[in-house]
Amino acid sequence: MKVQVERAALVQVLQRLQSITEKKTTMPILSNTLMRTLDENILEFSATDLELSLRTQMGAQMEAPGDRCVSAKKLLEIVRELPQDRIVLEMLDNGRIAMRAGRSRFELASSAAEDFPYVNFFEDLDFVTCNAAVFRSCLERTIYAVPSDEDPFSVAGLFCHPAENDLICFAASDGHRLAYSHMSADGMQALQLGEGIVIPRKGVQEILKVLEKETEVFLAAHENCLILKTMDALLKVQLLEAEFPEYRVIIPEERPFGFSVDKEVFHAALKRMAVLSNQKWRHVRFVIKNGVLELEAGDPELGRADDALDVEYEGDEFAVAFNIRYVVDAIQSAPGSQVRFEWVDQYHGGVFVGADDPSYLALIMPMVV
Repeated sequence: MKVQVERAALVQVLQRLQSITEKKTTMPILSNTLMRTLDENILEFSATDLELSLRTQMGAQMEAPGDRCVSAKKLLEIVRELPQDRIVLEMLDNGRIAMRAGRSRFELASSAAEDFPYVNFFEDLDFVTCNAAVFRSCLERTIYAVPSDEDPFSVAGLFCHPAENDLICFAASDGHRLAYSHMSADGMQALQLGEGIVIPRKGVQEILKVLEKETEVFLAAHENCLILKTMDALLKVQLLEAEFPEYRVIIPEERPFGFSVDKEVFHAALKRMAVLSNQKWRHVRFVIKNGVLELEAGDPELGRADDALDVEYEGDEFAVAFNIRYVVDAIQSAPGSQVRFEWVDQYHGGVFVGADDPSYLALIMPMVV
């Protein structure tokens, strides 16, 4: 194998592989990427941790075909330091990969392509077309509520399921808060979602990276996997075999009280409150009166913070406390310039919705302070 590639393009491709290649594993090959020439103009890279698999490609000038496995991390570190924009990659007789740019030269240990795990991307499936921007926004609005893998009491994934009115819904919950968003199916009915699929947190993160600069993406579901295809990448995500709780029953259908507020103004006030909060005293208290939202936070041993925002509200005084980080996450993810806060009473939690966009909702359970 011998190819010439552009340094900037190679760095971009290798960066995409880093979060998938396993750093701590009993299978060293999983920290490698498989490089393979496809034709005179294409160099393909594959990476997998056996739960996530990515295949991507870049333009190249091929002088000799071939394939080889090499450390994804070390290859990136070397390429970043090379001084020239044009790099030559060549497999040597001793089995190593040589990298040359100008007068700089590196050799990196490699292994046979046959050592790399076989990954079936199911490219022959019938893929459905999806608006990448809308799909990405739904994932971004809900991923913050996906619990960590270490949480034994919640499903550490994002639930995606079809619903009435030709919608695809997304929901995540860590037991203390719920994030929800939906999008129009727009031809995605053919996607085999059944009663719904659960995408692991890391899978959602990788999907977001693939969608970052795309306008259109093709999706397929098969054998407990979700496969995404773009012009230059294929991503396969192993889905979680977990039953997501019936989240819709905890969302109050009738929320008789509420007000809207400018999102940036609200966010700035919460950041001020957070200065005097900590791991022990992490709440912000809402006191809602006629025409005003009062915010209170702080650690009794450290200090206290108060602020007030004008709101359009007339009714009985209402007070409730929430984890301040949860509120910040909820309003940052809300679409538009206005966010609406709605409630029933101090027991049902608070609901944050996009003031002009009903496709987003966040429910936060109250704290006792």
